Amino acid sequence: MISFSVNLEPVPKGRPRYVVRGTFAVVYTPKETKQAQELFISKAKAFCPKEPLTGALKVTLNFFKVKPKSYSKKIINWTKKPDLDNFAKLYLDAMNKIFYEDDSQIVTLILNKSYSDVAKIEVFIESLI
Repeated sequence: MISFSVNLEPVPKGRPRYVVRGTFAVVYTPKETKQAQELFISKAKAFCPKEPLTGALKVTLNFFKVKPKSYSKKIINWTKKPDLDNFAKLYLDAMNKIFYEDDSQIVTLILNKSYSDVAKIEVFIESLI
């Protein structure tokens, strides 16, 4: 099992952008998405296996954001935007070819987002072989 935590503010994956140049359209990934992936991987590489994992995987991703001071202490769940699946898309894609061959290997995916004292992303990757 691989488990690690990186102290980063979670960033959702941005939608692809389109630019029309002459008679064709160019599709590109937003700069913020690329930067977030690169920063995450630069911190996560210390925990990567020597070879990407193969076979069926179970992945758990926990996203934590610092709770605004104006919120009640009773509020622990992060129910505001961005959507949880957009976080998963960015970080699962970022780990392709580094932690596992492809995110299509993931057969069980558990996602959580909540408030914490520190912004961070926790990752748990378990081989099901």
